[in-house]
Amino acid sequence: MKTMCLSRCATTGWMLSALLGFFTPSSAETIRLYFDPATPQIAFAVGDIKAALEKRQHTVQTHDLTTLAQAGAGKKVVLALATDNTVASLLAAQGGKPAAGLGEQAYALRTTTVPDLSHWVLGGDANGAMYGGLQLAENIQFHDIGRAYDEEDAPFLKNRGIKFNLPLDKDSPTYYYGFKGTANKLAVKDVWDLGFWQTWFDEMARHRYNVLSLWSPHPFTSMVNMEAEYPGIAIQGVTGFDAAGRSVKVNDLSIDEKIAYWRAVMKYGRERGFDITICNWNVFLSTAEGKHGLTHATDNEKTREYLRKSVIKLFETYPELKGFGITVGERMGTLDQNQREEWAWDAFGQGVMQYAQENPHRDIVFIHRQHDGNIDHILKHFAQLNELPNVRMDLSCKYSEAHAHSTVTPSRWHRTGMEQGLAKHGIMSWLTVRNDDFYFLHWAEPQFVRDYISGFPPVDKYVTGFYIGADGWVFAKEFTSKNTYYKERDALSIQRTWYMQKLWGRISYNPKISDDFFRQHLAARFPEVATDQLFEAWSSASGAIRRANEQVTGKWQFDADFWPEMWTGDMWQGREGRHFSMDDTKEATPFAGSKLASLRETAEGKAGEKVPAWENIETIEMLSTKALAILATLQPGENVELQLTLKDLTAQAHLGQYNAGKFRAVIYDLQGEKEKATQAMGQAYVAWRRYTDLMDTLYIGAKMQRSRDFTDWHAYDKNVLQDYLDLGGLAEPAWRQNP
Repeated sequence: MKTMCLSRCATTGWMLSALLGFFTPSSAETIRLYFDPATPQIAFAVGDIKAALEKRQHTVQTHDLTTLAQAGAGKKVVLALATDNTVASLLAAQGGKPAAGLGEQAYALRTTTVPDLSHWVLGGDANGAMYGGLQLAENIQFHDIGRAYDEEDAPFLKNRGIKFNLPLDKDSPTYYYGFKGTANKLAVKDVWDLGFWQTWFDEMARHRYNVLSLWSPHPFTSMVNMEAEYPGIAIQGVTGFDAAGRSVKVNDLSIDEKIAYWRAVMKYGRERGFDITICNWNVFLSTAEGKHGLTHATDNEKTREYLRKSVIKLFETYPELKGFGITVGERMGTLDQNQREEWAWDAFGQGVMQYAQENPHRDIVFIHRQHDGNIDHILKHFAQLNELPNVRMDLSCKYSEAHAHSTVTPSRWHRTGMEQGLAKHGIMSWLTVRNDDFYFLHWAEPQFVRDYISGFPPVDKYVTGFYIGADGWVFAKEFTSKNTYYKERDALSIQRTWYMQKLWGRISYNPKISDDFFRQHLAARFPEVATDQLFEAWSSASGAIRRANEQVTGKWQFDADFWPEMWTGDMWQGREGRHFSMDDTKEATPFAGSKLASLRETAEGKAGEKVPAWENIETIEMLSTKALAILATLQPGENVELQLTLKDLTAQAHLGQYNAGKFRAVIYDLQGEKEKATQAMGQAYVAWRRYTDLMDTLYIGAKMQRSRDFTDWHAYDKNVLQDYLDLGGLAEPAWRQNP
């Protein structure tokens, strides 16, 4: 039997190597892998299994699945579809339990011992087989080859996605405010790097994501060729930015070469199990503005015609594209809700409908954000599209506004009557889960994510899936760390924050996944420290700052309102952002849907049946103190990633203490307890200085897309000190810790 060579796409990067590096083999054996190399998802999973076995010092042979019947004696791993009758018969003949009725993305693991130990991975489809293979690879990483498995898993949410704001060019920003933020500028070059996307899809498939939602105000001038009818409209070449924010040429790709590039990206994504959608805001035209009579004016028929043709061309150009989404209301002037929907139907709905009618064998997802719109108005205009058999029309609800990391019970869904509207029209909705909370800190609180996802509105009845991501930041290549560790590895942001990504991906696939699973990953990655202690410290530090978010993100619900890592915000409508003072915080309210009472309600004895803020403050303080006590005992040794991680967690704990102290000071001040308020704010200042001192050793300053720029993490130390002095503090409190 001929041994096959795995392609580059099935190899594993530095992240998997870090995960596996500490294992020592129990005994070296020859293991044979049987699979269909023509199925990319399965071949990818085989790559991880092979790497895991070789880290255990086993010899690995790869064989075509068609040769399985002649396998004979010897240990083996088999990956196949559950519908493969030959494999099912061989499994049964060797004493294995059948795996019947597996649905899409589902898998079963089986182990047999006759004639020799064999692991069987059976998928309800290719993606399910991939997930099962990736799970077996993890099992081998944790336990080697010897354990037996008889388990099945299927997705809780069938669509588990990432919202990725896509900056295509200096002249085609990812959001209509243009280019302010460092992350947005640097990402231009990254999104035109095929290696970036290959690594991105590999890593996110391991975390069980299967949707990539790309967001651009106007993607067409960089992604489709409309030159025959609109000459000169395409952006030729790509212009981005260097680290200093200066314009630089990224490449000289023609529009046709750009199309070939994005076809390659989408094909690779499909081979990792991803559906890809493109979403836009309206009305924005990028470089099409002012050409051929096109303007963003909503009464311009030429613009609507151009957009109709563009969306048709988009689907014609990209056979791997799953869907298209729209937003109304961002730049639509004085149009009322009904008029906005009429414009959107004329500009985009009719284009998608025409393409779908002409291509009845292609299934399309059309997503209409329920942003400023009314569901009845939406369906009044889009009913014809919704009735097509090959179009699935979905809505999208901004489930937690801009702050997912706040309360597990956000109220917007119920407040806007989503279920009644969806039931009336027989459609479902996506949940847009916005992370405009943590751009730098590596946040991870498993139980919150579990409770949050388990609390979603009825899945498969009203909710078809979710995607999580930011508007004020682009998570592309890692550039924030001052340490060279990540730069030397050409790491992606999602690789630096791997634990956070894993929580949202794996828990949305299966909310019942245990904390022990995450502990195993921590143990594999960071064997130098006690796993239970690290898990507890990480969860506690992250839980503390998340609870502080919940306390104040009611009126500060949007990303431009509040950025909790620096306590800045209020950038709406051209206003200069600022650091939020104690006086600002007095008027802050808990996130909509939270059971907490506000700081003012608590101070005035008006909490009623709500949870007084004092209880939340005590929890924040307790979690932060616990995390710091544990972290002081953990020694990272020579593991640089662990060194950086422990410092990050220590910074989170200090930020938690700052939040607790500031909230106490606010309540005491409202109650007229000046001495207590001064003492509490002094403690808050000490925590703030320890936080910013540590953050300044870890991360660079940056220009911000939706918040106030900062050159370094000490930018607002004086503001925090002023809060203390305004209460009657006489001098800067001593904040430096003993070495």
